Amino acid sequence: MLLAAAWPPWDLSYLASVALVPWFCALGRQPSAWRALTIGWWLHFVIGLAAAYWVATAAHEFLELSWGWSAAVLLLFAATFAHPHLLFVAPFVRWGAREADRSVGSAMLVCVCLAALYTGLDTLIPRLFDVGLGCALHDAERLRQLADLGGEPLLTFVVVLVNLLVWRSWVALRAGRPGLVAAVSHLLLIGVIGAGALFYGESRNRAFASAVERADGALQVGIVQGNVPNDVRLAWARGDERAAEKQLASYMLPTEELAEQTPTPEIIVWPEATFPGIFRQPQSTLQRGRATKFDRQVMRLQRPIVFGAYDLDTQDGHPTLYNALFAITPRYDAPGTPGMVQRYLKHRLLPFAETVPGLSKTDWLRERLPSLGFFGAGPGPGSFEVTTPGGRSVVLGPFICSESMSTEHVTETARRGVDVLLNVGSDGWFGRFGEPQFHLAVAQLRSVETRRPQIRAANSGISALILPSGEIVARSPLAEEATLNVALPLVEQADSLVLRWGNWFGHAALVAGLLLALVLAFMPRASRSTARRGRR
Repeated sequence: MLLAAAWPPWDLSYLASVALVPWFCALGRQPSAWRALTIGWWLHFVIGLAAAYWVATAAHEFLELSWGWSAAVLLLFAATFAHPHLLFVAPFVRWGAREADRSVGSAMLVCVCLAALYTGLDTLIPRLFDVGLGCALHDAERLRQLADLGGEPLLTFVVVLVNLLVWRSWVALRAGRPGLVAAVSHLLLIGVIGAGALFYGESRNRAFASAVERADGALQVGIVQGNVPNDVRLAWARGDERAAEKQLASYMLPTEELAEQTPTPEIIVWPEATFPGIFRQPQSTLQRGRATKFDRQVMRLQRPIVFGAYDLDTQDGHPTLYNALFAITPRYDAPGTPGMVQRYLKHRLLPFAETVPGLSKTDWLRERLPSLGFFGAGPGPGSFEVTTPGGRSVVLGPFICSESMSTEHVTETARRGVDVLLNVGSDGWFGRFGEPQFHLAVAQLRSVETRRPQIRAANSGISALILPSGEIVARSPLAEEATLNVALPLVEQADSLVLRWGNWFGHAALVAGLLLALVLAFMPRASRSTARRGRR
């Protein structure tokens, strides 16, 4: 419960520093590794229920399952895909509790070892939603700046290490006066870690503030949040022409109003799958009419527009549907003519929503779950280069919805000379409370890791503009029709270790944790061997 409360939407982030302590205490008392595994599974299962309850809402809204079957999907998710790394961490913690009893130095070494193992396993063991405990620090103005060094895994390492040190302090204090030195030593180490993290965060924030002062202007961004109901979106996807008209009107009308505001947006962004149908390939006369209406608005706006739509290509000789993002840049030298179209195809598909691993081409599954997308996967990260009405060239780094969960994907996107990250999504399938806040928190960390500003547009929210420091400069209300018109500073492209090396920290942490475990495992044997030689 403490872990769930530390994450969005509750955001009681201070609980993250002690949330694992009760679990560590319980594991330290277990008589066997098997019992530790059992406790690890229970934490993994309960976190899945308490922190990802919105999975049931998604199953009901998107897959159109009954609430009973949706609850079963949530139970299955919590039992298998929630946080499986906890099963493997649990026996290590039980082992570490015994190793830590030898001395103050060994106790601290055990804490570092276990934090590294936790972080490494958390990073490398696959799960459906790749978000770690470090996400609890998304709103910590200074602490989140560590993410540009080692990404979200480094934040997880710090949080887990503090929990371990608190745990060993508690164990030492329970021993009475003999444990006082150990307890104070562990608490002092917590202070050193906190001071170092805060100092680094403050220095990075000052550097960013200086970069904003030197920025070569700002990009005036307009975001349209149509808040189209889920039943309407499902209806137009099945061919309901009235629903398609309602979908398109929900975005075209606010766009007209947005274009008349002062200051005038230099670029307009719509969320994922907002153009109803397959863009550039109308399947009926009515679809052709809607496409013409949309084209006329784009030519009239005379500014770049980015929007989500479906696209259809041939893959392996078969027609394949794609979840796509399009950017249209007008021809300013020839008003009233079609502009340049750029396309990005979603590469990392969300399992069991956009694809079913190994079964997506099975006819019987398509018949039983018609609401599943069964999309094809795009070739990989991409970029859009658009030119604003003022002649400014801006490189956008597009990614769609769940792709923001992947540090590797967003980092690879940012490496393409990107000025601004562009994240479009559709969180309305998950309900109003939980996942939308979670997804926004992840977006903040992606901006810190890559040191790039970010435009985030979602159909029902939360749409936002995010600075490279992770600060949200504007956000929309949730589950309401809304528009944002905000100037986003175009700061000089900054570097970070994550941009250079990718998601390196989790892999390094696992290797370091295993090496430290070997050192600790052999230390007692060496001591016993030395003692036997001394007696002889």
